[in-house]
Amino acid sequence: MDKFLRKRKAIALLFFLPLLYLSVSAQAQTPTTSSQSIIDKTARYNDSLPTERLYLHLDKSYYSAGDTIWFKGYLINSALAYSPLSSRLYVDLINDHNKVVRHLVFPISFGLTLGNIYLDESLVHEGAYTIRAYTNWMRNFGPDQLFYTNLYVAASGSDSLLVNANSTLSANHLKIDLKFTGPKNQPSGVHDLQVKLADDKKTWQTSNAQTSASGDLNLDFDLPDNVPVKNLTLIAQDKKTNTTKLIPVNVTRTADIDLQFMPEGGQLVESLPTHIGFKAIGEDGKGINIKGVLIDKENNEEVSFESYHNGMGAFDFVPLPGEKYTAKITLPDGGVKTVNLPVIKTSGTLLKIKNNASDSLEVSVLATKDMQSASNDYTIIGQSRGAIYYAATVKLNKDYATFYVPKSSFPTGVAHFTLFNAQNQPLNERMSFINHHDNLKVEINSNAASYAPRDSIPVHITVKDDKGNPVVGSFSLSVTDDGQIKNTDINKTNIFTQLLLSADLKGYVEDPAWYFSADNKAAKALDILLLTQGWIGYDWKDILNGPTQPAFDAEPQYMLKGKVVNVLGKPIANSSVTLLSTGKIKLYKDTTTDSKGQFTFKNFPLITDSIAFVLQARNAKGRIVNAGIAVKDADIPLVSLYYFPPPVPWYVNSDSTALNYINKSAAYHDALDDLKNGPGNHLLKTVNIKDRAVIKGSKNLNGAGSYDQAITQDEIVKAGKISLLKLIEQKVNSFHEGYGAKGNNLAFMLKDKRVHFSIDGIDIDRFYEKSDNSIPNDHYYYQKEILEYFTAEDITGIEVIYSTRFTALYDERNLPDGTATLPTARAGEDVAYLEITTRSGQGPYANRSTGIFVYKPVPITVPAQFYSPKYVVKNMYPGFTDLRSTIYWEPNIVTNKAGEAKTVFYAADPLTTYTIILQGADLNGKVGYTTQQVTITSKK
Repeated sequence: MDKFLRKRKAIALLFFLPLLYLSVSAQAQTPTTSSQSIIDKTARYNDSLPTERLYLHLDKSYYSAGDTIWFKGYLINSALAYSPLSSRLYVDLINDHNKVVRHLVFPISFGLTLGNIYLDESLVHEGAYTIRAYTNWMRNFGPDQLFYTNLYVAASGSDSLLVNANSTLSANHLKIDLKFTGPKNQPSGVHDLQVKLADDKKTWQTSNAQTSASGDLNLDFDLPDNVPVKNLTLIAQDKKTNTTKLIPVNVTRTADIDLQFMPEGGQLVESLPTHIGFKAIGEDGKGINIKGVLIDKENNEEVSFESYHNGMGAFDFVPLPGEKYTAKITLPDGGVKTVNLPVIKTSGTLLKIKNNASDSLEVSVLATKDMQSASNDYTIIGQSRGAIYYAATVKLNKDYATFYVPKSSFPTGVAHFTLFNAQNQPLNERMSFINHHDNLKVEINSNAASYAPRDSIPVHITVKDDKGNPVVGSFSLSVTDDGQIKNTDINKTNIFTQLLLSADLKGYVEDPAWYFSADNKAAKALDILLLTQGWIGYDWKDILNGPTQPAFDAEPQYMLKGKVVNVLGKPIANSSVTLLSTGKIKLYKDTTTDSKGQFTFKNFPLITDSIAFVLQARNAKGRIVNAGIAVKDADIPLVSLYYFPPPVPWYVNSDSTALNYINKSAAYHDALDDLKNGPGNHLLKTVNIKDRAVIKGSKNLNGAGSYDQAITQDEIVKAGKISLLKLIEQKVNSFHEGYGAKGNNLAFMLKDKRVHFSIDGIDIDRFYEKSDNSIPNDHYYYQKEILEYFTAEDITGIEVIYSTRFTALYDERNLPDGTATLPTARAGEDVAYLEITTRSGQGPYANRSTGIFVYKPVPITVPAQFYSPKYVVKNMYPGFTDLRSTIYWEPNIVTNKAGEAKTVFYAADPLTTYTIILQGADLNGKVGYTTQQVTITSKK
């Protein structure tokens, strides 16, 4: 076992080292009895609330609709050993409107999970998406601690018109310069366009425009002050082809830049020399490089500073007593902004750490006169990976104490130091990264540097530790075509940077892998990153007073937990609760509620099919009680989304690689469909002529089958346990939140029309009464409340009534005299309708049984098998052109006792190069990754 894991088992052994006395003004010693309580309480807190870290290795970085995302998940604890706390991984696919379009559950075994997400074209449309993955236990530590990655999904068979875009903002004048080109960078010619400037909630300006013969277009907009530039998009629609391009407008207002100054140790103290970090972030969440000066209250310039990397930098400064300082910064576009520095304290301490190339960290504690005393003990503790690795007592009898902490005391990763006073109150914190370069050494050997199309390519894998010993571990391997996929992500983030850096930091980290590159600036920039974004997430109040009960349970196995309450909401103890399943799996369980009315069912089989549990609560006489049953549902996806900068569409400022992928992707899927009909059989695509679906029990005024779109019961069942609103958002094309043609109130929209909701033939707006106190958007929230009350399980069908031929009868019903009889039917405003059919057929009325609860868990997703052709004979499938972008995906590579593993894949047809990426862990403290390229030529 790794030496640092052994240290976690024996905390007492951490404090053997009396620190070297290097300053006449202070001395660092082993901990005193009084400070031992801090150490003990911190250790107990870490043991009672262990954190989990998650990394997903995806097969590639961008996709098209109809593709499948393949991934392997690595779930470990803070010591980088596998986490036993969780057996279920929740994965959400979130679109650029922050809506969860897929919510999936995957099984975890010994910290590993395999999975795939099919990008169904009926659910996934072209746009930016975020993958959010987490366990239920991870939710206790805030949204920052979940795993996120973003990607762009292109439409299947996208047109290959490209856009070069450059946007600038001066005051409120927005200038957008565009150039439209064809797939070979040739001028696109003249295009008549309708252009809209919009954000994710509202269209701000609309106009017509025409490109020049060379495809150039220059646009100018004068923005009102209230227009947010975050998520601002230019929508360009070609009037002839009706194709639409969404072009991000990446600009930032000077006033909206988030500029923060973070003194080392956490505070500014007068007369104490301070190392001050700063970070400037634009509205897109990314760093903006700045330069500026620090001025005092008399407007004198004290020090100048400039960003070092990605909007971050640092400078040294001594704040004077009675002064107040302001930073005056200049942005790349010439804009100027002033920001006040943090308040200067008259009394306090500082904690400074220098991480040089030596084998020790130089640690300094500085204090004002009133904080110095020979009898005043300060305690400093150092933590890493959820355990304490260093502790000492510092006696301050002069201005400062400087001592050295051996880096060998810590594992590779972020070391977090905290200084406490004699009353065990935390005063200062500082983080530093220690790198022993001791992670797994991974090598790939493919025998030859080049192969011919359809050749068999062997892959030999060898994994050793830093001492050259073989390692048994679990790894995942992806092979992608460099002609279609740009493998820049591995150079931005990987299993090492996610688990050993990003997991310890607050906020979005741009290109974390760069901080471990050979760039001469990287080491200094990493220290500045930890100065500006460093955190562990500790709440010292909870640590010192004892941790509170976590809000979210660990799930070492699937459990169904709930509570039984009476009509007054008070818990019912000793109530009998039974569980009966419906579906293929037949289950019957019973239990009794505890004194708090809580119950738990355990020991379920693996649920991979749609199933429903009927829960009943009965009293001692066996009667169903007049009570309510609530289920503690971890299956419900999270509502809030931690902001993650969205990717840029493939066609904006694109290159030949992405374009090549888009062009080949549709052709490959078509060829693959033909191939699966049988070797050598190339069939025309079959067109199935079917009657339009009929929603049984529908009150559609136009009659059966008369609609613009229908969501059938089969589709609804696949959606799982979600609200009716989520179902509509996922399934109904062009449904969104927005503003109608009349007024600025928020509303549900279908394209450009305001939506009326009819449930079993009853328009829900007939029961709407406008609030007396004119609550903003109260009608929107009225509709939302009803739509969130119903679940997908309550619904058998949804019909979309949008076109004029179908809306006429609905308009006539709602506007019989030409004037609005419903609160939201506005004269002169187009309206669309959703006709919703429920199982009960009782319309928008609440009528649910008490003492009975129907719960439908999200079934476990069983991973599919990645399809990779095997060309045993070179002339197999002679009419099939193999255009795979992901050449090979193998998520289940396990090295043997010799640290070796083998696999093999077959080359596709294009002459190109492949990038092989291997990532993984030994699940006992170490991770590793590597890449290699293989060339495919016409001859070996």
